[in-house]
Amino acid sequence: MKHKLWALAIALLMVFPLPAKAHDQLVDQSPGEGETVSAGVVELTLTFNNELLEIESGNEIVVTGPNGEVVYAGCLPTLGRDGILSLDLDAAGDYGVSWRVVSQDGHPISDSFDFSIINETGYVSDPDFGYPACADEIEFEMEEQPEVGYWLLWLSLGLVAAGVFFFLRPKNKP
Repeated sequence: MKHKLWALAIALLMVFPLPAKAHDQLVDQSPGEGETVSAGVVELTLTFNNELLEIESGNEIVVTGPNGEVVYAGCLPTLGRDGILSLDLDAAGDYGVSWRVVSQDGHPISDSFDFSIINETGYVSDPDFGYPACADEIEFEMEEQPEVGYWLLWLSLGLVAAGVFFFLRPKNKP
């Protein structure tokens, strides 16, 4: 009976796996997805649930303008849990943001979003606007990481643990 309870417990753990908390997550961003802001100096802020590792070659951001031209490509300056980048934008239209940061566990996480600019005041951006020193040093492509791989890994580890358990359990000798 005791072995049946253990087998039931292992089966339940495999059927209802606990979520992995390995990677940090984006919890807030400004401007938000699809948000429209006025032309001028726009402070782009990405806020995560934990502090980011401060690695220049790992914390990267690419901002593209309405015509697909690259407005900024470079490092994403970090301060604690926030990645902060000021942009001087005057062209009305849709902007795309792709980012990649290194979480506390050392793994990169990435995503992208869009926002829009309206220019009702005739604002003209400053051509000498001070971007971080690492501008134009970075080009990266977004990589999609399949979620299925993580589930298969945890499922296989559960099956191995169950197999080891049944192999090493004490056997009743008649």
